[in-house]
Parts: sequence; structure tokens; C-alpha cells
Amino acid sequence: MAQKNKTKIYFWIKLDENFFKNLAIKNLRKTVTGGDTLVIIYQQMLLSSLPNNGVIYYEGTLQDIAQEIALNLDEKLDDVRLAIDYFQKAGLLQIGDDGSAEMLQVPMLIGQETNWNKYKRDKKLENFQPTSNQLPTSSNQSPTEIEKEIELEIEKEKKTETEELFSNYFSIFTNLSKKNLSRRAMALQVFITLSHEQKERSVIGANNYVEYYKSKNPGDNEAKFSINAYEFLSNMMFEEYQQKVKVKKETLGGLI
Repeated sequence: MAQKNKTKIYFWIKLDENFFKNLAIKNLRKTVTGGDTLVIIYQQMLLSSLPNNGVIYYEGTLQDIAQEIALNLDEKLDDVRLAIDYFQKAGLLQIGDDGSAEMLQVPMLIGQETNWNKYKRDKKLENFQPTSNQLPTSSNQSPTEIEKEIELEIEKEKKTETEELFSNYFSIFTNLSKKNLSRRAMALQVFITLSHEQKERSVIGANNYVEYYKSKNPGDNEAKFSINAYEFLSNMMFEEYQQKVKVKKETLGGLI
């Protein structure tokens, strides 16, 4: 079974340099009491809609989308209602038939990157930082500390992902036969050398192999003749079981 990818995705908005020159924004700030607060709420809504390509889905937990947004953003409900009403009329926001809010500007402004790409981008930016000896020592050291934190976060995610994948893989074999318990350390040693794609395929292969073995040997409750978890990895047998294998039924005339 394929596992959920733990890679983080960072979303961001390419804020237009003319954002505050937009007539809708200027009019709101100049003519509406508390206009600046409504602009901030609008910006928060833009950001919260990023993972869904500009849509804030109405979950149906509260009476309407305004109440859910107010709760999620920790803003006053009246202010959120005013912001939604204003930006609807300005053509920058639309409430769908399902009650969800669509931020119409987002598809044109959205960007995204993985944590690894973010790290590489930050690394490139570091090369353009001034290196004057007059800068405080703490400022010169900060990029290094940030770099270490990012590297540790990436390594931690990789380790956690490997542990989860191996746990899923090994449990499939131990559920088939307890004889695999003595092979855990050996299996893990091989597992950590595999690429991420191979680790995922090993879980798929294990599932298909166990299903195949049980179908072929219905009377072998202890799986005496099954291959063990270590050999399945070391011999790369999981590559042979990426698809489900059907057991051919025997008849008097042979196999069908």
C-alpha cells in the first residue's frame, strides 16, 4: 500500500506591488471605518486559501462560511462579514453554491515549493548576503544556524518516513508468520539502503505477496514455506509483486 508522502509543501503569494494601489483596496481604507482591519482579514483569507488553489471550503460545522473563517482567523465575526460582503461586491471574492469562498485573485498569484526546494532557494539567497566585517558576529552566524535547522528537519522527516514505511512493511510479514520476528534487524538494515520509491514498492509488493501466498496455500496457517521479510528485500523480490498475482485453479485437465 502506497504511503502518504511526508514532504512538506510551502505555499506563498506573489503580492502585486500595486496591491495597495488597487481602487478597491484604496477605497476600503479611505472610506470605511476599520477599513485597514478588513484589508488584513482579506489578506489572511488569501493565505488560508492557498493549499486549495484559492478556495476556503465551507465545512458545514458552523452556520455559514463567515463564522468558520472568523473562528479560524481569530477575527470578529462582524468584521469578517463586512470583508466578505465588500470584496464580493468588488469582484475579488465569490461565494459558491456550496457556501465556500473563492478568492478570485489567488490562481494568478499562487506559488509553491517543497521544503527541499525552499532550503536550496534560501541557500542561493545566502550567497547574495553582504559579508562586510562590520556586520555583527551574530548576523554572520545566523544563516549557518538556519541551515542546520533546515537540514535537521529534513533528516528528521526522512527518518520518520522510513520508520513508518518499514513498520508497515514488517507488520505485513509478521501477520503472515511470527517466524519473521527474528529477521527484523536484518530486514531493517536492508530497508534503509533502499531509495524512497523502492521502500514504497516494497510495501506494495509485500501486500501482494502475502495475498498471493495465502490464496495458494490456504491450509498453511503458519506460512511454513513462505519467504521471510529479510529475503524478500535482499533478493529484491518485491519488484516481482507490484501487481496482484492470481492463483491458477487446478482441474482434472490441468491448470486453468
